Amino acid sequence: MHDDYVKDTSAINSELLVVTRRKSVMMEANKLAVDVERIHQLNSLLRPFIKRPSTGDAITFEQYRILHELASEKISTSELSRRLNVGQSMVSIQISRLLNGGFIQDETLPTDRRYHVFQITARGRRVEEHVSDILSGVVPDLMRQLADIIDGPTND
Repeated sequence: MHDDYVKDTSAINSELLVVTRRKSVMMEANKLAVDVERIHQLNSLLRPFIKRPSTGDAITFEQYRILHELASEKISTSELSRRLNVGQSMVSIQISRLLNGGFIQDETLPTDRRYHVFQITARGRRVEEHVSDILSGVVPDLMRQLADIIDGPTND
């Protein structure tokens, strides 16, 4: 009789463990679904801001980031890549577009003609300053919206 009781208790405990694991998996799946929805909301919020041209001069946000780095000093492609945490090929493409648009200029070192650094032009500086002014007004609100999405709804 005692053995039957132990078997029944063991079976019940096993069943409870299975149910608990299922609940845990379902809770994790629900949490994951909420996280995926938040990521989708973040993407929806940021995509238009990042992809749209910033001014009448039609630079992208990626190009603005390069101009912003060049606003204070001359920098090489590899250093820009490191600072922006993007691949050199992406930086090279954007550099090419900025050169063609007259926003930056290429300079080679007299001591090593293979080494190129880039500097911002007057046109590029005007655009960088204009976009920086716009961002100073937009970023605080954008950060609030991002925090709302990341933190989820509050019960105020």
